[in-house]
Amino acid sequence: MWAMEVCVRDYGFSPAQQDEIWRRWRNGESFNAMSRALGAPMHHVRRFLAQSGGVRQAPQRRCARHLTAVEREEISRGIAAGMSARRLATRLGRASSTISREITRRRRP
Repeated sequence: MWAMEVCVRDYGFSPAQQDEIWRRWRNGESFNAMSRALGAPMHHVRRFLAQSGGVRQAPQRRCARHLTAVEREEISRGIAAGMSARRLATRLGRASSTISREITRRRRP
């Protein structure tokens, strides 16, 4: 069975404001009181909470085995500078096969 990826909108709330909404929600405040405290439209607060069913989702974390955007950029710059995959792997503290696969993946049109 395939899992659907849920797209969560922030409705313009900063991470600090989102934390505040969740704190107030746990304390049982009304949507009206939360919207006044945040200076935001009440329907934004209500929709923000409704999209998750009122249950705060754990932040998504990328697996440590996956390359980060910074590492991919470093690989790109290393290739442009003529560095070998093994040298890049040593520099990034990764397996040379991981770097080699990334280089191959990015060469394809």
